[in-house]
Amino acid sequence: MRRSLVVFLTVCCTTPVLAKDVFLSIAGTVSNFRTDSRVFNPSATKDIAIQAYFLPVGNTDNSAVQPVTINVPKRSQVILDDVVTAVFHTSGIGAIRLSSADDFTATSRIYAQTASGTLGQFVEGLDSSKAKKSGALLQVKSNAAFRTNIGAANPNNVEANVTWRLYDRNNALVGSATNTKMPPYAVIAPQNIVAFLGAGSADLSDGWVSFTSDQPLFAYISVIDSATTDPTYIPAGDDSGATAATTPGAKSFDVTLRNGAIVFNPSPSTLVQGDTVTLHIHGTEAVHGFELVSPGNAIVVPSLTLDPGASTDRTFIVSEQGTFSYFCTNSSCSPQHSTMFGSFVVGKGDGGDGNPRGY
Repeated sequence: MRRSLVVFLTVCCTTPVLAKDVFLSIAGTVSNFRTDSRVFNPSATKDIAIQAYFLPVGNTDNSAVQPVTINVPKRSQVILDDVVTAVFHTSGIGAIRLSSADDFTATSRIYAQTASGTLGQFVEGLDSSKAKKSGALLQVKSNAAFRTNIGAANPNNVEANVTWRLYDRNNALVGSATNTKMPPYAVIAPQNIVAFLGAGSADLSDGWVSFTSDQPLFAYISVIDSATTDPTYIPAGDDSGATAATTPGAKSFDVTLRNGAIVFNPSPSTLVQGDTVTLHIHGTEAVHGFELVSPGNAIVVPSLTLDPGASTDRTFIVSEQGTFSYFCTNSSCSPQHSTMFGSFVVGKGDGGDGNPRGY
């Protein structure tokens, strides 16, 4: 009977509207450096609220950062000039995280104020689902004519273990790989790539960087013309030939039960077989239920019910790979009950020997 319920929901119901989590990987107010952001609400029928977080650089744990609410009217753009000062009432360099139950688009222009005007770059707001466990940063230039800065942001509430590799213009590996631990929501400041990755005397008139991580992240470079100071922002591209780290570990997720949606933060797509998972489950708006079922139809998290404002934790070990399904078990919770379901796919870890399997 339980299997029939899951199949019926998957076939007959519309896709639920899940939370949108967007990152602007670099922003700030410091000296003559500014950031102007824009947020757009595409809905023709409703105003939306966005939770905005400023995540300072320093590669430190930013999970305790408190949000500021940005309200965006329907079919409108909100102008956020000098966003770090105007919205967050602070200064410094960091990343911006924007989260909402509703769809939205965000962009930024980062620039320096000069005597003759402004000089800057465009930064696209990227959904956390577009973060990468492996990527390539192309067009690295570091010589008398150019310099390159590198930066990164961890969009997860768990630590990311990252390995960076730098290659010269002849595609030769420069030195040894560089390993970095990035705490939850940590941001690495844009910094000279030669110092960060130990390039030494390598020919970086045209090089590139490859990275792998056990958690998906955002990475970028900024290439600056030494003569004009003209900067070019270059986000990481895909690197399907690199093997991402997949060693099982302990991971935790916030699971919010709201009318019409069950929202995981961060995305459970980071899970691998063998992970120990803790779900922090929160009830909102109405009395909602929750149940999690394995690919083999075993009950991983038995049915529970939460009143609005109530929370509970559930811990389990991911024992198999495949598609896990979750859904609300209280059919009378709200008129949007039929959209309160979803799924995620679990891959397989490396078994502890460093050799990935199941990908």
